Amino acid sequence: MYSNFVTPPDFVNDPLHTVTVVDGTLEEIELLGRMCQGSDESFNIYLYRSEMNDIKWLEQAVERSDAVIVNAARHEPYLDFLCSLEKTFYYGPNTFVSTASKIDTVFQYFAQRYHKQNK
Repeated sequence: MYSNFVTPPDFVNDPLHTVTVVDGTLEEIELLGRMCQGSDESFNIYLYRSEMNDIKWLEQAVERSDAVIVNAARHEPYLDFLCSLEKTFYYGPNTFVSTASKIDTVFQYFAQRYHKQNK
């Protein structure tokens, strides 16, 4: 199995479950890479950090994604928009009244997905 980790300006067209991770820490991304190596499922994972300053790319990545996972530790301008989407999961110290789902860590999304698929 393989997973694609993609950053601006690139996109992939592999028909895999696609997730955009926004403002994940370096440690989280490294652990996510290890998790994907040991997974029976392949993913397209778009990685975005606010320092990349490419909102158009982020919008396209979100459009292509089945899920969006946001580190809500910082309040970036795009955070309210992302948390208005039903496919968004967020973690961190901030809480939003929105359709997004609060999770404890970036990995909780993948654990929940695994358990749903293996019922």
